[in-house]
Amino acid sequence: MADADVTTPLYGVRMRVDKTGPAVHAALDPERRAEFEAEFRNALAHVDDQFDLDAVQDVVERWWPAAVLCANPEIQEGIDTDRRRTTDGDHTVFDQTTSYPHVHPEDADEALHGAMGDVHGH
Repeated sequence: MADADVTTPLYGVRMRVDKTGPAVHAALDPERRAEFEAEFRNALAHVDDQFDLDAVQDVVERWWPAAVLCANPEIQEGIDTDRRRTTDGDHTVFDQTTSYPHVHPEDADEALHGAMGDVHGH
C-alpha cells in the first residue's frame, strides 16, 4: 500500500495522513489511539502466529479514516453541518455533494454490458 494514499473529501484535507501504522497512531486522538494500539498489538500477535502481515495492514486500513478525521476536524464539522441542514429539510446540500448524475440500475446494466462487449470484441 502506498504511503501517499489519501482520499480528498468534499471539505478538503488540510493534514495528510499516510496509511502507515506510525502515521495513523500519531494522528489519532488519545482515546482512540489506545483502542488502535490494542487492535494493532492483537494483529501483531496474529502475525507472530500465522506469518501473515495482512492482519496488521487491515488494522491500519480500518483506522485510517478515523485518523484523517482526527487530523482534520473541519471535515467532521462539515459533515455534521450537512447532517443538520438535511435534518432541517435543506436538501440543497445534495447538490454540493454529488458530482455525477444518478444512473438507474437498468441503464447501468446496459452500459456495463455494452462496454464488456466492446472489451471482448462482441
